[in-house]
Amino acid sequence: MEYNGKTVYSMDEFRYSEAKIGDYVDAEVVMEAMDCLPPAMMRLPCAQLGEPYSHREDPDNGKWRATYATFKCVKGGWNDGVWEYCGHCFCGETVERGKDPCYV
Repeated sequence: MEYNGKTVYSMDEFRYSEAKIGDYVDAEVVMEAMDCLPPAMMRLPCAQLGEPYSHREDPDNGKWRATYATFKCVKGGWNDGVWEYCGHCFCGETVERGKDPCYV
């Protein structure tokens, strides 16, 4: 299946290790993610896995905040929608931002 000229990945095709921001996935990928742990956010249009991926410094307040693997619904709804992978975002957000920690 395609949406806006791009492939919409199914459960059989989607891999977090290979995912790029802007990739499209079908609703089954998102539902599987929401079922593996209680979600951090599950409100249209944003769905976020419940386990933090990492922490980043929030440029708005300088504090460290958890980031979560994030999906945004771009067409349809929970069970029939097309979702966009947004990367690792702060809770409730669908844009990856912030500064990664500096390891010495």
